[in-house]
Amino acid sequence: MKKRLLPMSMLLVVLLLGLSACGSSSPAAGQDSQVPQETAADAQETESLDQEEEETAEETEETKEPEQAVQGSTEMESAVAENDATAAAASEAESPAPKGNALAIYFSRVGNTDFPEGIDADSSASIRIDDNGLMGNAGQIAAWIAEEAGCETMEILTEETYPADYNETVDQAKQEQNEGFRPLLKADEKAVEDYETIYLVFPNWWGDLPMPVYSFLEAHNLAGKTVNVFVTHEGSRFSNTVGTIAELEPGADVREGLAIQGGSVSDSEQTVRQWVIDNKD
Repeated sequence: MKKRLLPMSMLLVVLLLGLSACGSSSPAAGQDSQVPQETAADAQETESLDQEEEETAEETEETKEPEQAVQGSTEMESAVAENDATAAAASEAESPAPKGNALAIYFSRVGNTDFPEGIDADSSASIRIDDNGLMGNAGQIAAWIAEEAGCETMEILTEETYPADYNETVDQAKQEQNEGFRPLLKADEKAVEDYETIYLVFPNWWGDLPMPVYSFLEAHNLAGKTVNVFVTHEGSRFSNTVGTIAELEPGADVREGLAIQGGSVSDSEQTVRQWVIDNKD
């Protein structure tokens, strides 16, 4: 009886040990099989995150590039605008306003007459010859005014010249006056309307303005300007020239300057200069 029980006990022990081994190995195996699956999923998720980060980084770089381009374009536009402003300032510096904002305008036989070479100044009371060459009385007065006022001069020039002979010029001037003739003028050398003060110098012809001066005044609007009148004469002084100019230029402030006899022009430099000094606005 004892011989049969021993094998049964051993059999039971063997069976118990086998069951224990199977029970403990099964969960371990399950755990081992889950670990690789979880690691692969984590890796896939990590890879997906890395890819999203790379795409985000690329989008950021692409966004930065247009921003940098816009910034560079803005800086370039600012530089161009600054250069344009500098160029404009330089242009203004190179083209200043009219010197002294005044202009000495004159009409004279010289410049409007084809005088022969070697003409004698004694042959006409209206011209003079000095170191500067041939010059009319009105031109000389205008030159003194310009020097003292710090301005430029401009001569009224006709398309057709006057006779070189003084008496013939006097006769033509009388005929033009009787007919109310307006001689055609050459284009102005200066923009007269840009100046505020005008010194107007001319000879008194037959108690009136020379007809070319009429042509000039009728071609310009001197409203708002100061017009100082200077005449050369042989005894008639201003006559009614100042009043006539005021009628032709009703918007201008027309003032009486100096009336100088033709034969006395050479001795009148200081008188002319002092008048300009005393009457500067």
